[in-house]
Amino acid sequence: MENVYITPDLLKRLEQKNIQIKDTGEYKKISVMLVDMRGFSHLLLRLNASKVHKLLDLYFRMLVSVVHRYDGIVDKFIGDGMMAVWGLPIEKKMDLYNSIRAGIEIRIGMFRLIPELVSIGEVPLEIGIGIGTGNVLAGFMGPHSRREFTLVGNCINRAARLQSIAFDNRIFIDEKSGQEAKAYTYRIYLPQTKRPNIFKDEKISEVEGIYELNPDYEKLRRHPRVIVAKVGGIQKINEKHRRAALIKSIGEGGIGIEMHEKGAKGIGIGDNIIIDCRKLKIFGINKAKGIVVRKKELTGSGIYRLKTWDIGVKFLEIPEETKNRLYKVLVGKDLVQSMISK
Repeated sequence: MENVYITPDLLKRLEQKNIQIKDTGEYKKISVMLVDMRGFSHLLLRLNASKVHKLLDLYFRMLVSVVHRYDGIVDKFIGDGMMAVWGLPIEKKMDLYNSIRAGIEIRIGMFRLIPELVSIGEVPLEIGIGIGTGNVLAGFMGPHSRREFTLVGNCINRAARLQSIAFDNRIFIDEKSGQEAKAYTYRIYLPQTKRPNIFKDEKISEVEGIYELNPDYEKLRRHPRVIVAKVGGIQKINEKHRRAALIKSIGEGGIGIEMHEKGAKGIGIGDNIIIDCRKLKIFGINKAKGIVVRKKELTGSGIYRLKTWDIGVKFLEIPEETKNRLYKVLVGKDLVQSMISK
C-alpha cells in the first residue's frame, strides 16, 4: 500500500476546496519564505534541553501563527528554521504581498520574544528571512513506501540562499519578487560585493517597509502607514537615557512604536521625544523629533508574559526628502487595494 505525506496545512486546504493533487505533477507559481535562527548552535551548547525546547516551542508557535494569519502554508520545519509557501493549492493576487507582510510581522514577533529570552538568561536572538517568487514543480515524489508532496524550483533555492546571508532580522527578496512588489514596498538594493555568486547578475534587495493593508479600516483611514518593524530607540528630550523600542509603523504624520514594560515606564502622553532611526533607510536621517499622542497596553499577546505598550508619536519635524520616500510606498496603496477580494 502506498504511503503518502502532505503537510497538514495543505491537506486542510485541499479538503476545503475539494481539490486533488495531480499524480503527474504540475507547475505552480508560488512565493516562498525561508526563515532561520542565528546562533542556535550556541544555545544548544549553553542551555539544558528543557530551556532549548521551551525557546523553540515559543519561536515556532510565533512563526506558524504569523504564516497562518497571512494566508500562508507551513511546508516544513528545518532544524531551527521554517519554510512557508503562498500560492497553494490556488494562486492568489495577494500571495507575494502576504509573504512579505508575514516576514515583517515575524520581526515584530521576535521583538516580543525578547523578554522570554531574557527570562532564561539569553540575549535577543536574530533571524534571517529570504523570499523568492516563481514557478515550481509540485507533486508526489519518492518511493511507494513514502511518497511525499514536494516542491522543486529555482525560487526555493534562491530564497534559501538569501536567507543564509540575511542577518539582524533582515528580509532579502529576489529580483522577481522585487519587481512585483515594487509599488507597495520600500527596498534597498544590495551592492554586488555583498551578493553570493548565484545573484551576481540579479538585482536582489532588502525589504525595509510595506504598505499596511487593513481591509477593516481601509476606507476610513486618512493617513496610510508603512510597516517597518525595526529595532531602534527613543529618549525624552530632557534626558540622556536611550530606551529600546520597536519602530513598527511610519505614516506621513507620525510613527508607531512598541516598547516593553521597563522601557515604557516614564513615557507619557505629551512627552517630547527623540527617535533614534539610524537603522531605517526610509527616514534618511539619524534622528527625528516627536510628541507622544497615544499610549496603550497591547492585549491578547498570548505566549508573551511581559507587558508591551503601543505608543503613537506625532512628528514635530520631518524632512521633505523623508516625506517623499514615504510617499513612494504610499502610492502603491491603490494596487494593494485592488487585490482585496481577488
